[in-house]
Amino acid sequence: MRVEHVASYGYKVIFSTFSKNRLGFWLRYTLTSGVKGSKACLWLSVFKPGAPRGVVACYSLGGEGGARVLEGGEALIGDSMFSLSRGIGRARLDGFEWDIVLKPLEPPVNPIPLALRLLRRRSKYVMLSPLALFSGSVRFGGEIFNVEDYAGMVGFIESSRYLHGWVWAHCSGFKEDPGGWFDLLVASPSEGRMVAFGIVKADGMFIRLGGLMGENFRGESDLGFLEYTSKPRGSNISLRVEAAREDIIVAVYEDPVEGYRYCHNSEVASSTLTVSTPCARGRTAVRVERSMK
Repeated sequence: MRVEHVASYGYKVIFSTFSKNRLGFWLRYTLTSGVKGSKACLWLSVFKPGAPRGVVACYSLGGEGGARVLEGGEALIGDSMFSLSRGIGRARLDGFEWDIVLKPLEPPVNPIPLALRLLRRRSKYVMLSPLALFSGSVRFGGEIFNVEDYAGMVGFIESSRYLHGWVWAHCSGFKEDPGGWFDLLVASPSEGRMVAFGIVKADGMFIRLGGLMGENFRGESDLGFLEYTSKPRGSNISLRVEAAREDIIVAVYEDPVEGYRYCHNSEVASSTLTVSTPCARGRTAVRVERSMK
């Protein structure tokens, strides 16, 4: 098993996010390196309606706090580890712990267009499993949460810096289509320009969004709200995601160069995806929903 050393500048993260019945979790194994030194961190966010919470614990690299992250879906930070091949994720620190078994239902997918990957070779985003089932337990403070067949995903990110601004939406499983999912990134690589790219799998259809530099963003976004429309390859895509304000948690990211940055996250949201595609008899519409309410 080949170990990749932390670069002198940038960050890597293996993360998983999963939810069910208005209760969600976000687990992260992260390495950052930059002008302020290198750190390996474990993150836990518990998205509980009305009382979302998050906590992070970091190790210095080297010695007993050594850390390794592999692109194949393997992470080791101290005694805490994640293994996609073995289907397990474990962490135990003061104040929180998790012991999770996961079952990938979809193979890895890279939502970033190939041309964009070639232009930005130092940046990566891969859905190691865009749809997976999670079971086990999570403990935060004095609470123990039992997890059984929660739907979610596993992702990997590597980059030399953060985007100027971004909105990310992912859904694993719909009411009408448990095997469907979507992943959409709306990003601002520079001031005043918004692009979007992602992938939709619904009703057996696999539709890639975005081209060379993504698509010009057509829609609107606000804290807790995202609306997006697109017409890839003759199809019409309409996506609407809404999260209640009380379900949104503020997460703090440590950028290796720019210092601390803040991001608002919600694991518990309602999403409606409408896909219209041409067929021999006219047009057909596929509407899939996932409601956490």
